Amino acid sequence: MFAEVRSFNDPQQHAGAIPGWQQIYDQLGRGCLCSELRQISAERFQIFQEVLDKRVVQHGSAPPGRLCIAMHLGTGHAPVVQGGHQVGADSLVLLRDGEEFLLHAPEGMDFFAMNVDSLRFNTLAAFELDEQQLRRLQTMPQVAISEAVLQRVKQRIYPIFQYLLEHSWAISPGAEKMLEDSLLDAFLDLFSHAVDEGRARRGNFAVSTYLVKRSQELAQDAGDTPLSILDLCEQLRVSRSTLQNSFQAVTGMRPVEYLRNLRLNAVRRRLISTPACEQNVSEIAVQMGFYHLSHFAGHYRQLFGELPSETWREGG
Repeated sequence: MFAEVRSFNDPQQHAGAIPGWQQIYDQLGRGCLCSELRQISAERFQIFQEVLDKRVVQHGSAPPGRLCIAMHLGTGHAPVVQGGHQVGADSLVLLRDGEEFLLHAPEGMDFFAMNVDSLRFNTLAAFELDEQQLRRLQTMPQVAISEAVLQRVKQRIYPIFQYLLEHSWAISPGAEKMLEDSLLDAFLDLFSHAVDEGRARRGNFAVSTYLVKRSQELAQDAGDTPLSILDLCEQLRVSRSTLQNSFQAVTGMRPVEYLRNLRLNAVRRRLISTPACEQNVSEIAVQMGFYHLSHFAGHYRQLFGELPSETWREGG
């Protein structure tokens, strides 16, 4: 996985700097183009934000084996047009598995795009989307979303994206896995938000107890590797709502809190067993998947009654 921020004065250099995309950018607006590309690329996912100060038409094909979505963050009056459809503030552009595209980007376009491995997403989507939704997902060029859903996705993804761009030292296999899972989780939210939660499969209490027990066993077997909700859903072959309901029924806690608390405990164990001269609190927290350090400290204090900096450490 790599992260970078680059500026360009040539549209094709900009286009060619995004891995996996076969595309050409033709500048239509007059004057010297000034663009910025902010991107994180990994083996199974990609996030990038591109800002162009001139009107550009983009055409080519998306990466094979990926499900791609993009949203327009700009505030200009001229619309983004993709495939003959205007991209509104509440719309997402969809591209699938090498699909061709033709996008007219207005002056001042600010596009935020993400893509994930199609195979893994389809596996997870099969647990949550009905047949009609899956068929629509395979064909529709755009999907309309509510402002609340859009904000939830931004709040989940953008801070991590920004953090890794600014702290390249934090890029690690653990960070890559955490970000991929966050993206997949966000994609599932986007495509299932219209589903009536009351229709989710709840199961009986015995099944709920089993799912919680198996989740605990799987998390324990994973050792120091953070286990996400999506990992549990894949291995247990259930939807996120089923897992959520099971944990609420049995423990009164959401599975995300459970997984976070497991990782907080792992941080605490590592703090106690590692001298401060070898690793500081921030380094250990990031290794365990905590990238919002102020949030981490708050959760740590809530769970253990002290700040991580107050925890006794070996050799301290």
